[in-house]
Amino acid sequence: MPLAGRAFLFAAAVLAGVVAAHGGAVTQTYPAHPIRLIVPFAAGGPTDVTGRILAEVLSRELGRAVVVENFGGAGGNVGAERAAHAPPDGYTLLFTNISMAISPALYPDLAYDPLRDFIGLGITVFSPTMLVAKPSFANLPFKDFVGYLKNNGPRINAANTGPGGPSFLCESLLMRQLTTRFNMIPYQGTGPAMIDVAAGRADIVCDAVITASVQAKAGRVKAYGIVGDARAKLLPDLPTLAEQGLPNVAMQVWSALYAPKATPAPIVERLNGALRAALNDPDFQRRAVAVGQETVPPALATPAGARDFLQAEIAKWTPLLKAGAPALP
Repeated sequence: MPLAGRAFLFAAAVLAGVVAAHGGAVTQTYPAHPIRLIVPFAAGGPTDVTGRILAEVLSRELGRAVVVENFGGAGGNVGAERAAHAPPDGYTLLFTNISMAISPALYPDLAYDPLRDFIGLGITVFSPTMLVAKPSFANLPFKDFVGYLKNNGPRINAANTGPGGPSFLCESLLMRQLTTRFNMIPYQGTGPAMIDVAAGRADIVCDAVITASVQAKAGRVKAYGIVGDARAKLLPDLPTLAEQGLPNVAMQVWSALYAPKATPAPIVERLNGALRAALNDPDFQRRAVAVGQETVPPALATPAGARDFLQAEIAKWTPLLKAGAPALP
C-alpha cells in the first residue's frame, strides 16, 4: 500500500480512537450538573404531575437533580419548540404527551418536526380513557346504547376539549366506527364537560379513568367501557369497547421522554438506561398508578420503540384530523 494510503488509514484509526475515548469520557462524566425537564403544559395537569414523579426518580438514577420547567401554550408546541432548539448536550429534555403526534396535522406552520428534531428516549406511560354517558342512560345496555348513538348521531351532544384533545380524538374514532357524526361541543376542559354530561346537558364524553371513574362510581354518569386495547388497572371490572363488540375504537393517551436531535449516543444510552430503571422502580409504578397512569411494555421504553410508536401515531391521527371530521367508509 502506498505510504499516503497507510498514513490516511492510521489517521482515521487515531481519530476513531479519539472519538471512542471522548464518548466514553462523556458517559463517565454525564451528568455533571442539573438537567432541565421541559413540560410543555401548565403545572398541575396530568402530564405535569407524571413528569414531576418521573423527574424525582430520574434524579435518583442519574445522581443529579432533574428540574421540571413548565412552558405551556399552543397545545404543547411552545415548550416542544424550546426543547427542539436547545443544545443537544443532554441537559435539556422534553416530557410531553400525545400532542407530539397530533400537532403536525393541526399546525401546518409547526416550528419543529417531532421525528426529525428529537430523539425519543422512550414512551413512558399510558393514561387509560373511558367513555361515559349522561345518567338517563343508566339502564340502557351497551348494545342498545351503541344503536342509539348510531341512529341519532347529529342529535348526540358529544362534549370534548376541541380538535386535538384526547376526548375529541376518542369521539372521532367512535363516529368513524358508527359511520355517523355527532354534534361536537368544545369545552375549556374535561372538568366542565363532565359537569354538563352529569347534568344531562351533554350526552357523552371521553375522559381519563382517574377522573371519570369518580363520577361513575358516584352514579353521576354511566360508564360504558375503556377506550383501549386492555382494561384499566383502576377499573379491572370495566370491559373495553372492543370486548363488548365495538372494535376499532381504541386509543392510548401516552407520554414520552425526548432529547434534542444530535444528542451524543453515549448520553442517549445513559438517559435511556436511567429511564428504563425509573419505569421499573416500584415507587414510580405505585405513584403512577395512583394518578391513573400505567407503565408501557418494555419494548416501547427504548429509542427505537419510541420512534416506531410515534410514527404509527402520526400515521393514525393525521388523516383523521386533516379531514376536519371523521371520514366515513
